Amino acid sequence: MSGFGRLFFTALGSVALFIGLSEPTNKTSVDQTLKEITDQRPDAFMQGFSQRKFDRHGRLETTLTATSLLDFGGRANAKLINPKLRLERQPATWLIEGERGELNPDRNEVFLSKNVVADRLENGKNSWHLSGETLKWDQKTDLVTSTTRTTLRQGSINSVGNELVIDLNTNEYRLGENVRTKWRSATSSD
Repeated sequence: MSGFGRLFFTALGSVALFIGLSEPTNKTSVDQTLKEITDQRPDAFMQGFSQRKFDRHGRLETTLTATSLLDFGGRANAKLINPKLRLERQPATWLIEGERGELNPDRNEVFLSKNVVADRLENGKNSWHLSGETLKWDQKTDLVTSTTRTTLRQGSINSVGNELVIDLNTNEYRLGENVRTKWRSATSSD
């Protein structure tokens, strides 16, 4: 083959390679939720996120876990998927979880939403079972609050309120002004 023929086939191969590289072979559509999240440009993404905090005596005080965390640094709240909190507050342990969550930029407030459940467990006492749509825990004050309808079940007593404030330091709670309480009547067979 002459030099001109080699040059022709080399040029033809280069054009075919250029066309092959410029056109993607597979075209996929991006989920709109994922597109919105990535448009915000997160600083980090962590799967299987776990964070522990110890008190000054070295005892475990708080554990926060999540299926995943999208961190936006100081620009916006970090997003959590399936967050779970374990708060060791003597004499009780709190287990709090939801489907979604957010950590504010300074990491002092955890906001949980969608099917939030909180359980207070203490040896020898009826557990508290809280459920609602939102819950916020302020780590500086150790207050757990909600401004949505919240249900509290303690043994056979069931209370529903339009807001919630729990002070984890004193184990006192308030369900707001519009509270309905039901309890199971004791019968002679109980």
